[in-house]
Amino acid sequence: MKNLDHKKKQRAQTTINTIREWIYSIVFAAIAVTFIRWLTVGLYVIPSGSMEQTLLTGDFVFVSKLHYGACTPVTPLQIPMTHRTIPGTRLKSYLNWIQLPQYRLPGLGDVKRNDVVVFNTPEERDMPVDLRQYWIKRCVALPGDVLYIKHKKLYVNDVPADMAINTIQYKYFMKTNRVFPHAFFERAGIKQFTLSTVPDHKGYVIYTTSEKANQLQSVLASSIQSVEPEEVVISDDYQPKVYPWDPSYAWTKDNFGPLTVPKKGMTIPINKTNLILYGYLIQHFEGNKEVQCAASSCWIDGKPVEHYTFSRDYYFVMGDNRDQSRDSRFIGFVPEDHIVGKAVLVLASSDIKKGGLGGMRWNRLFHSIR
Repeated sequence: MKNLDHKKKQRAQTTINTIREWIYSIVFAAIAVTFIRWLTVGLYVIPSGSMEQTLLTGDFVFVSKLHYGACTPVTPLQIPMTHRTIPGTRLKSYLNWIQLPQYRLPGLGDVKRNDVVVFNTPEERDMPVDLRQYWIKRCVALPGDVLYIKHKKLYVNDVPADMAINTIQYKYFMKTNRVFPHAFFERAGIKQFTLSTVPDHKGYVIYTTSEKANQLQSVLASSIQSVEPEEVVISDDYQPKVYPWDPSYAWTKDNFGPLTVPKKGMTIPINKTNLILYGYLIQHFEGNKEVQCAASSCWIDGKPVEHYTFSRDYYFVMGDNRDQSRDSRFIGFVPEDHIVGKAVLVLASSDIKKGGLGGMRWNRLFHSIR
């Protein structure tokens, strides 16, 4: 009996030791994966079509944090491998009891013009920086650049900026005399198309590149009567959703600027114009403790200032799907500390409208991002 009891105790102890080893292994693996993801790489899923044709909804994108250097966490009390909520629930996966200062580790280089970058949106100012939603856009203007948009065309430092990018697409109306099957649009590489419901206006609203728009009109001239771009938005009226969100500027998504992107060390005079364009940066993103700005005056820590020198760099980002993208034309500049990393590779891609293997886009496996 004693031998039996002893053997049972041994088996129980062995089971306990095995369970303990598994727990240690799982905890260690979770910590290791979290550390690697924080320091080197991330994997993000594209939720919308704002970057078509470069990126498609359902792309699984590999993002390098080594290119620009990883940022240290602001909110360290988070469940590993989560962001904001526990997967499959609405429960918070973090505690904001501790908030740390953020630092950027050395990287391989700086953000370059036309890099496709992942960043934390600057809109959610009630959330810590590292818990804000991830967005992905193309960085079209760097700190110190002057940009403007004229009749949908982007210029940076007075140079046309989209000439080297063949994936920029716009909204068109394709006038037709018949209905086309979905397969036609799939073959043409058009992901977004809608049959017009306007009487006496037969055709489709499509989003595509200018090159494909020209090809459509030439390939099926008998069925496609015309492919015309969306009318440019020209307005003298205040557009409240367009930066800088002030009645003094009647900018639109199609005619915008000129606007200088703030650069670290750049000094501006404090006046009405500059406070409209940059006052929200001084108040919310420059790390000042107490800022008060009136119509044409500004006080920092209770002291009036006549000039202000920026303490960090900012970037201007836009989606490649220009007529269907919420970007810096609407949300303003992206601060340097909000940049997460550079999108470099599509690891896999799945069409969420199709289930199983039928939805896999095999031609996008390990597709490089430019």
